Amino acid sequence: MEVVGDIATLRARPRALALGTFDGVHAGHRAVIGRAVDLAREHGLTSAVVTFDRHPLTVVDPAHAPRLLTSNEEKIKLIAGLGPDELLLLHFDRELAALSPEEFCTRVLAGALQARVVVVGENFNFGAGGSGDAVRLQECGASLGYEVEVRPLVTEHGATISSTRIRRLLHAGALEEVREILGRPPSAAGVVVHGDKRGRTLGVPTANVDVEAGTIFPGRGVYAARVLVDGAWHRAAVNIGHNPTFRNKDEPTTHITVEAFLLGFHGDIYDREIRLDFLHKIRDERRFESVSALVAQMRRDIEAAGSLADPDYEAVGLPPTESVDL
Repeated sequence: MEVVGDIATLRARPRALALGTFDGVHAGHRAVIGRAVDLAREHGLTSAVVTFDRHPLTVVDPAHAPRLLTSNEEKIKLIAGLGPDELLLLHFDRELAALSPEEFCTRVLAGALQARVVVVGENFNFGAGGSGDAVRLQECGASLGYEVEVRPLVTEHGATISSTRIRRLLHAGALEEVREILGRPPSAAGVVVHGDKRGRTLGVPTANVDVEAGTIFPGRGVYAARVLVDGAWHRAAVNIGHNPTFRNKDEPTTHITVEAFLLGFHGDIYDREIRLDFLHKIRDERRFESVSALVAQMRRDIEAAGSLADPDYEAVGLPPTESVDL
């Protein structure tokens, strides 16, 4: 799959396009992309996925821009696995945001991309202020010479699959449901940074992860996870939250820390980028009356992460269970 950021560099050839934001590349997105790939093969066209290098709301309404389910790097990998010939990762800026639906269809779809077929989901919006919808896209296609296929929203267990719903489930710690919708564990990546080293003094050293800006991770709590470090996977217990035991009850805070204890790992990983795949919520975050009570619970959390039997551990070569001496 060829990844293109500047449509001015594209070779002139007719295309079947899958068009959307595709944050999370969930089952609904995969249905749209898969249909475009199939149509390209049927009609002898180049299959291309058209998406953006940032969520459009970060430009048009930053205060309401959501945290992303996937970074651009992960989105590219996930889309590549679906088989399109090209991924057009358009730079979304104020100039692009200002195009009317008709201008976007004329300049971008029919012009630069030479669309012959465009596939979108039924909730697709485009153009300045989101003024265009799937019906308007079909009207433009009829006048500009390309077909538009509108795919119905995908449902599971009676509920519509959407990126917004996945974010809500992730915030609630409903990881099993998120995994079912995504077809993979929810994940986050970040660089290990120096923290207050409190875990080391407590005998439970953790990696303090500065998660990539703008990406989402589960809500406050303790999670069993698998962590990728330098190409090797490790089981982990991950705490996400405010560390309330070490704060005054009335002390306000908006700062969230992500701290991972890697089972059986010994080494220095400061300044390295790691990936965390979240598999199961162990418990909610809570305040403990003493440090000793907290440490005892941390040890139980680590034992829980080690004893959890999960196919996503075995899928990356980790043993079914793992014990650790603390």
